Amino acid sequence: MPPTELVKTFPARDNLEAVRADLAVRVPAVVASGFIVLRGDVAGVISASSKLRRRTRAVAAGEGFDTDAATGEVDDASVFKAGDVLKDGTGATIGTVQSVNTMTNVITLTGNAAVAVAADAEVLGSDGSQVAAAISDDETDGTADANVSPIISALLDEAKLRGLDATAKTQLGGVSVVGGIFKF
Repeated sequence: MPPTELVKTFPARDNLEAVRADLAVRVPAVVASGFIVLRGDVAGVISASSKLRRRTRAVAAGEGFDTDAATGEVDDASVFKAGDVLKDGTGATIGTVQSVNTMTNVITLTGNAAVAVAADAEVLGSDGSQVAAAISDDETDGTADANVSPIISALLDEAKLRGLDATAKTQLGGVSVVGGIFKF
């Protein structure tokens, strides 16, 4: 009987680079335990640990946050987690996150919102990760600290990036150019 062998196959890796992958600059970094980061995510650095997580920036949606309620809606609640202290675009503290519902994008605070936040206004984390620092080229499941090699300079396919808004482009020192390319 011939020997049998289990061959594991993996899907082809689709490059984030739009052109010249050899020009991309990657640096060693660590994604903090408890944070899921996907390829193409804009990442920020947690000041206290120097570890990465998804950039903690969203835009208030629906009714936003009211001072007489402990819940508020944002466009992407998945960037936040319990314990995050939220601030508005002026730096005023909104409150501390008790829980996050990623299906409805509703954030529940530990108490009523300290300030009102209107729809379309910024909602930011305050641990340093609200500032864009790199683009993840790896995926992590959040179960433990994970070594990654985020991109800090490249010509990337903008359609493959998540969380890349005008402020992230500015913070990364980048610009959108012809052909759907993000150059930074």
